Amino acid sequence: MPLLYSKQLNPHTRLGIWELAEPAEELRAALPAHVAVEAGLEQVHPKRQREWLASRALAYRLLQEFSAHPLQLLRNQHGKPYFPDAGLQVSISHSPKLAAVILSDKYEVGIDIELISAKALRVQDKFLTDAEKSHTLADEQNTCLYWSAKETLYKLYSRKQLIFKDNLEVKPAPDPNLLLGRVKTENFSKLYRINFELLQSHVLTYCIDDSAA
Repeated sequence: MPLLYSKQLNPHTRLGIWELAEPAEELRAALPAHVAVEAGLEQVHPKRQREWLASRALAYRLLQEFSAHPLQLLRNQHGKPYFPDAGLQVSISHSPKLAAVILSDKYEVGIDIELISAKALRVQDKFLTDAEKSHTLADEQNTCLYWSAKETLYKLYSRKQLIFKDNLEVKPAPDPNLLLGRVKTENFSKLYRINFELLQSHVLTYCIDDSAA
């Protein structure tokens, strides 16, 4: 099974990347026996089926580092994945070629992976402010990176609908492979550190909210 890598980010948090190389049947077989496949999965495009199955296979692979119990990965009312009664935080992302999962037994987490393409440039006015454009400079990779960073913030917050251009801010950080991101709503404002990597023509962004540690 093409697990590209799994790494410990801190004593409580682990990240994994999976390359989608197997057919759907092999990915189903990689799931634990107790796992229920999402209703309606058979009706979606085969490519999307493989992305869903690979991301879940990876999530359960990482779960082995935290628990031996037969947990079921569900989604809450906001669509955020979670393991009921496990005290674990999980975030999932996938593209047609890669799946990414981050799992923590202490911190809230968010993750996103995006194939670098011109699509983000075409819609940048919908999610970037003028200040953010002064950093991305209409560069394809930078624009995808800021889009991915905002996706990660969206998943990390995961408590209400957010408007990417109005409620999420991203800017450079002084450290390499790091961005600063802020979630701001009428009653909430918080700054986060967003890590990023480039791999296989993708940008990967992830955030660990350890500010209360």
